[in-house]
Amino acid sequence: MNILHKPVYKFYSLGIRGRFRFFLSVFCILTILPFSSCSDTNDSWEQINSEKVLLAASSNTSVKKNEFEQVLEKFLAISSDNELKEYIHPQLGFYVNHKPGAISLVEHFTDLDEVYEQLPHLEPYFKQFNGKNPKNEESPKFDCEVFSKEGTFYQKTVSFNEIEKGIEINENIIEKVHSEKEKEFAKQTDKKVSHVVVLTDDYLEIGFTSINGKWYMLWFNLAKFDCSA
Repeated sequence: MNILHKPVYKFYSLGIRGRFRFFLSVFCILTILPFSSCSDTNDSWEQINSEKVLLAASSNTSVKKNEFEQVLEKFLAISSDNELKEYIHPQLGFYVNHKPGAISLVEHFTDLDEVYEQLPHLEPYFKQFNGKNPKNEESPKFDCEVFSKEGTFYQKTVSFNEIEKGIEINENIIEKVHSEKEKEFAKQTDKKVSHVVVLTDDYLEIGFTSINGKWYMLWFNLAKFDCSA
């Protein structure tokens, strides 16, 4: 009896019931395997796809969150007027809110030299910033010399109107006259401010905008945290 005859002989020796059970076992195995394989494959692909989606979402969030923060860190590290001038838009200039007396005053400037010439006592505020490690958090509350939290904080804004309010105070309280063109310019500048930064160490609020991929300082508020009368 050769090698092939032995399994055949054993197969027929099983009898009818035995051969039926054998066929049934083979059928079950062949039926179960493909489904098991497909299930495992589907589970693997679903896991991979889920991981890719989560990774992509995490990466996108990180980029959006850190874009302005990186710009701000660079801004806070400036060490010369020439570096700061890079953040002043040549046509828009910027507004300074300060307190020469009991009432705050909003004034528009085209460059730093103009500020230093007209308000020399403010020059030190533009020379160096003490803020560092900015956080994307709600601005701290302020109660005359005391902040609810200390540090450097920034937020995105869609409803900035501090410049327009300052112009109204100029007209209503100190009776400084502004032309309709000046008031409209202030209103449009407000709309451009997209991020507001508070530096508690400097008692300072700064408003920024991005134009053609470059960031500019539009608002420099020294009066907001000044309680002097």
